[in-house]
Amino acid sequence: MINALALIPGTVLLMFILQGCAALPLAALGGAALESGTGVVVKTGTEYTMGGTAHRTFTIPQNAVRAAVLEAFDRAGVTVKEEDQKDDDARITGQLNKRSVRVRLTPLSASLTEMTLVVKRNLLAKDRATTSELLEQVEQVLSENPSFARLLRRPVSDTTSASPGRPD
Repeated sequence: MINALALIPGTVLLMFILQGCAALPLAALGGAALESGTGVVVKTGTEYTMGGTAHRTFTIPQNAVRAAVLEAFDRAGVTVKEEDQKDDDARITGQLNKRSVRVRLTPLSASLTEMTLVVKRNLLAKDRATTSELLEQVEQVLSENPSFARLLRRPVSDTTSASPGRPD
């Protein structure tokens, strides 16, 4: 009985120390689970970091994804500031209304490309909504090509895209 009573203060102390740990399993579920009910749609193959960076893997060659990124940027009014190649990665940097946009395209194989996309408002704040929209526009451009639409599991439509196209 005395041993059991001696454990009570240690148990109570441990409970106070570990009270915040109940939220840890939620972090393991990822941002999508934490933000359910807020209109977040995360497609298969898309991952968001807690900071707002999007990672999307396409079963499409790097050069086609790069062309889609540039077309999506043009449609959205993103001004391309720099394009460069570092090792196998293609990097595109742009500017949009006091926001910086960065894309990195990494070929995982000849037909598999990982895209990392981030939009920053300033040094600390990222714009996840704009990141999501630009990612959606890249997917839209890719889906307009019938061979890529099949890979994206989207129906090929004869209608115009959701965003305005370039003026001719």
